[in-house]
Amino acid sequence: MSNTHPIPTSSSRIAVVVLGIIVTLFAAGYMVGQASKQSGTRASQAWHLHSRVPLGSDTLLLNPAHEVVSILALAESPQFEGWSLALNHQKPALLDVSGKPVQALPRVVTFRVTAGTRDKVMDGNPLPLDVSQDLNSFLLGLHFQAEVFRGMQMRRLQPVSAAMIGVPATEASNERIYRVKFNFGSVRPDDRIVLIVTDARGQRLTKFHLEFL
Repeated sequence: MSNTHPIPTSSSRIAVVVLGIIVTLFAAGYMVGQASKQSGTRASQAWHLHSRVPLGSDTLLLNPAHEVVSILALAESPQFEGWSLALNHQKPALLDVSGKPVQALPRVVTFRVTAGTRDKVMDGNPLPLDVSQDLNSFLLGLHFQAEVFRGMQMRRLQPVSAAMIGVPATEASNERIYRVKFNFGSVRPDDRIVLIVTDARGQRLTKFHLEFL
C-alpha cells in the first residue's frame, strides 16, 4: 500500500554527505562531509558508482518525547551504474562506462528516504525539534521537494510521485520509507541537486545534496 503526499516548501539545516566531495576523498580512502571541496586525489584513483548512490544521513531530536529520529537518503537511477569519478588534468571528472565525460545527468532520479528510530546514526548533535504529534503521525507527515542550482540560478521542483513503501499507513510504525521521484529535465554534471525534507507544517527538517563536480 502506498500514500502520495502534497509537497510544501520550508527552510532549515544541511545534512552530511555530498557526492561532489567524494572526489576529494580518494587519497583518504573513504567519504567525508560536504563542507570541504579540496581536490587532493591521485589521477590513478577513481570512485565507482552504482545505480544506488548514498547521500548521507541526519538526526532529529523530537521534543518533548525526547526521541531521536534518523533520516537517511540515497539516489537511484540505472544510468549511474558504471559511472566513475576521477581526476582529469587535476580537475574532477564524471565518466561514463566507456570512460568518456558524462554530458548530462539522468532526467529522472528516484530518492529513497528512510526515517525513524530503528537506524541508530552516530550524531552527537541532533537537531532539536518541538513536535506535538506522536512519532507515527510525524513520520507520516514527511514531504519532499528539490532544488537544482546552476551557478547562481535555482529551479525548485515538486516530485512527480511520492509513495510510501513498507508498512501500510494504517498500521503504526516507528519507521517509514519513501520513494520520491523527480523529473529534473536537462541537468548537467556540474549542476547541484538538493533534496529537501519537510514536516507536515512545511518546516524544513534536513536536506541532502546530489552533486558530482
